[in-house]
Amino acid sequence: MKFKILITLFLVGATWMNLPAAPKADKAKAKAVITKTNNAIGIAHMTIKRTKKYTGKLGKAVKYERFAIKQYKASNYDKSIYHAFYARKLADEIMKENNAKTNTLFLFSPDEQALMSSSPSDDELTKEANTDDPTEIKDENLMGNGTMGLEIL
Repeated sequence: MKFKILITLFLVGATWMNLPAAPKADKAKAKAVITKTNNAIGIAHMTIKRTKKYTGKLGKAVKYERFAIKQYKASNYDKSIYHAFYARKLADEIMKENNAKTNTLFLFSPDEQALMSSSPSDDELTKEANTDDPTEIKDENLMGNGTMGLEIL
């Protein structure tokens, strides 16, 4: 009996030790994630401009993406990635709600999925972004032409 328990503990420990660690967030990965999300938000923006279906999700996506860029510029690459992922998730929801086609910009690559594994909850991300700037951004106010304040450089 003790032998079985020891073997089980050994196998569990050996399996746990061999699990790949979540990849480290760095400047290049963060910039790539933010750029991909910016493009997805741009497509969602054009879709809302066409359909005029304002749900508030575009404003939220822009808010999280702006916070992601702010974190990127402060060298907080992990936080920048997590907020950009949430913004892209909102952009994808916009596309689905508008019955619009998406492309690879809205998908999370295997590398991105690995980075997402250590992401805080949506509620934690919301609290963090709202602590930084509690202002609500209305979809309607983003319908002008321009970058929506999403320049990374």
